[in-house]
Amino acid sequence: MARMAKKSSNHLNERRNKMLSSDYFIQTNQMLAENKRFKELIEFCEYAISSAVWLTPIERQCEALCRWTLAEHYFFNIGDAKKAREGYKSFLKYVDSDISMITEAPTFKEIMEDMYAKSCVGMGQLAISYDEYFTFIKKIETVRPLTKIQKNQMDNIEYNRYHGVSWCDNIVQSAQLEVKSVDSGALDRLPVAVAISSLLLIYPETEPPIDILRTAIDIYSVFVCRFIGASVLHCASKKHPSNPDNYRFILEQAIDLVGEFLEDMEIQDIAKEAREKLVKMKRGNDKSNFYNYGFASIAPPGVTDFIPPLILKEQMKQNLSNPGMPDLPKQGCMTLLAIPIIILCGMISLLTTFF
Repeated sequence: MARMAKKSSNHLNERRNKMLSSDYFIQTNQMLAENKRFKELIEFCEYAISSAVWLTPIERQCEALCRWTLAEHYFFNIGDAKKAREGYKSFLKYVDSDISMITEAPTFKEIMEDMYAKSCVGMGQLAISYDEYFTFIKKIETVRPLTKIQKNQMDNIEYNRYHGVSWCDNIVQSAQLEVKSVDSGALDRLPVAVAISSLLLIYPETEPPIDILRTAIDIYSVFVCRFIGASVLHCASKKHPSNPDNYRFILEQAIDLVGEFLEDMEIQDIAKEAREKLVKMKRGNDKSNFYNYGFASIAPPGVTDFIPPLILKEQMKQNLSNPGMPDLPKQGCMTLLAIPIIILCGMISLLTTFF
């Protein structure tokens, strides 16, 4: 009996010490984003959406957070316009399927509204037509009134449409603003510049003229290379080994995209030049000794804040696939009221990471 009591006590202590799955998601997500570990970041979010077990009272809110986070990463950290659009639509569809999830947990109501509104704004930034822009910006009113800034922006876009400005011109204006930001030193805007310029390459319905298409190809390829280069340098500055897998998929996608224009006689020269830049960057990235030195499973000597990918995967399964701190007695542990407050603080921190 004493042995069974001791075993039960040890098991309870393990449960008490176990981090909440939502808290683990927020902290690990921020760590991967800050360290520019992009492929691992995407896989982490996708695993959380498909397999994580959340605290029962707020499991839908947690899944919504994961869906929104994935879309934000594609837009603001990776510069993948197509995947960002898919991610925002997935989040909005999930919430729209039962809009009550926004209000049923009063502690999270404002954050859920923020994520919903920001998803609509993100779709507005990545819109490929006037109709799509207005559809998603007006959709914000599902959860809250439009802000003065949003109304003013809608008025400006409506003015452009009334005066015959093509939607392509609106995208170009947005891209120019991002280019100016990057050129002024705001390297954190590189992924956004990549995403906006790629809209003209991915979606033929934007109808870019040849000169605009040529410029978009050039900006896109140059900024993808700058973006990857800056990310690798960031890893080096922290003495973290740079995993080539975290960047190769971005370069391969960019190579394929500009390669689609090699058969067009009017732009094949700029497409060929852009592709060569990207291929050269990919070859340089492939020279990494990340795997040769075993950094997939061990951290470099003297580096204490780097979690190797293989270890991270095990931690991810352990911390996300099991519910954190279920059915704990009231004495000696936090109350159920305190748990949402802790998660709320983490959600606020995650929201402010992007804005």
